[in-house]
Amino acid sequence: MSCDQVTQQYSRRLLQAAIDHGEEIDRDIREMATNWDFGRIGQMEKNILRISIAELRFLPETPAKVIINEALELTKEFAGEESRAFVNAILDRVYKRDKDGVSAEPKVAPPPASDNETH
Repeated sequence: MSCDQVTQQYSRRLLQAAIDHGEEIDRDIREMATNWDFGRIGQMEKNILRISIAELRFLPETPAKVIINEALELTKEFAGEESRAFVNAILDRVYKRDKDGVSAEPKVAPPPASDNETH
């Protein structure tokens, strides 16, 4: 199988995991982003979180550090530097919860309002 085929296959698996577990993933985001209304999180941030959480939880062959770093690069490029801390905090909490089997107290500051919010 060529590198392109492997990448396409992985991408399909990732997209399918995000679709199949969408409600569960959105629950994770809501749980981790306390004091922040889910509807006010920018659409780009939500989608980066959805894909990244799907990859963290359901495609374990990629190291968590790689997944989180890629999510932060996407956030910087498409949502803005100011949203990186928010995305990082959510992904870090999901990773630690799943790794340790415990949920730490949420301490996630909301991202600043962005132009890609949905109202």
